[in-house]
Amino acid sequence: MPSSLSNNRIPNEDIPVLLAVFNRPEKTRAVINSLRQIRPKNLFVAADGPRPDYPQDIEKCRLARQEATAVDWACEIRTRFLDDNMGVDPAVSTAIGWFFREVEYGIILEDDCLLHPDFFAFCGELLIRYSGDKRIMQISSLSPYDSRQHPYDYHFSRTFRCSGGWATWRRAWKHYTSHISQYSDDEVLSIFKASLPDYAKIYHYYNTWLAFRKGSLNQWSCWDFQWNMACYAQNGLSIVPEKNMMKNIGFDEESTHTKCLNPIFENLETSALQFPLRHPLFVYADSLPERSLEKRIYRSLSIKSLCMYLLRRILGTASYLRDVMPFG
Repeated sequence: MPSSLSNNRIPNEDIPVLLAVFNRPEKTRAVINSLRQIRPKNLFVAADGPRPDYPQDIEKCRLARQEATAVDWACEIRTRFLDDNMGVDPAVSTAIGWFFREVEYGIILEDDCLLHPDFFAFCGELLIRYSGDKRIMQISSLSPYDSRQHPYDYHFSRTFRCSGGWATWRRAWKHYTSHISQYSDDEVLSIFKASLPDYAKIYHYYNTWLAFRKGSLNQWSCWDFQWNMACYAQNGLSIVPEKNMMKNIGFDEESTHTKCLNPIFENLETSALQFPLRHPLFVYADSLPERSLEKRIYRSLSIKSLCMYLLRRILGTASYLRDVMPFG
C-alpha cells in the first residue's frame, strides 16, 4: 500500500484499519456493517485466542473471526489470529505493533465501537496535516463533552482516550513500551506533574503507576495506561473533534472495560462534521472541555465514589502544599 503522505488528504477508503476482535460475533458484525459505508481497501484483523477456562470461547472466537473477515467489497485482509489467549494486553498492544510494522498511519478499532463515516474524512485530512508534528500523538473519535460555541472543528488535549476508535502514526507508536522499568519513579512523577492539570490527578495517577509497577494491578489489561504514559513522556497532545464520532455498543456483561465506565459515556450519539475543517490557529492543550466533563462526572457519582474523589482532592492538595511550602 502507499506509504507516502504527500497529498492534502487521504481518501477514506485508503486509510488502513486495524480491527481487534475476540468473542463477540454479533458486535463484530455490526462493526463490519458500519465499515461497509467506507469500504476500506486494507483491513487488518487481530484476534486473541479463546480463554482456557471458558470452553464456550472456542465457538464464539471462531464466529467473531468469521464475521470480521466477511467483507463484500474489494479489500486486502491480513489476519493475526492467536491460538492461545494472551489477555487484553499484550494481545492489543502487540497487534498494534504488528499493524504499524506494515503501515505508517491508520485507524485502530475495537469490536464494539461504531465510527461515524466522517471520522475517516477527519483522519484523512489530519493524518497528513500533522504527520510530521511530533507533538501530536493521536486522533481521537470520542468527544464526550457538552456542545459549545467554538470557532474550530477540533481542539488539542492532554487526555488520551484510546479505547474504541482512534488513529495514530508509526512515528508516535514507536514510543510505546510495555517495559515499564525504563521509567524511574522520579521521572514518572515529574512527567505527571508536567502533564496533568492538578495535584489530585497527579497523586491518583502516580499511585496507579506504583501499583502497576509493583504488580498489584492487572498488568495484562493496562496497555492504554502504558500508551498514556508514552504520550505524557513525549509531552504529547491528542486531537479531539468538537463533535462525537464514536458510539460504543459494548456496555454489557461481555465487556472488558465499559463495565467500569461512568454511565454518561454509555448513550453518546454521533454527529456529522462540516467540511472543509476549521483548523485551530495555535497548538495548545485546551482544558475547558475536560473540566466541564469532570463536573458532569462529579455530579453523577455515588456517595462512595464521591467520597473517594474528595479524598483524592484532599491528598492532592496536601501533596501540592508539601511541594511548595517551606516546611523546613
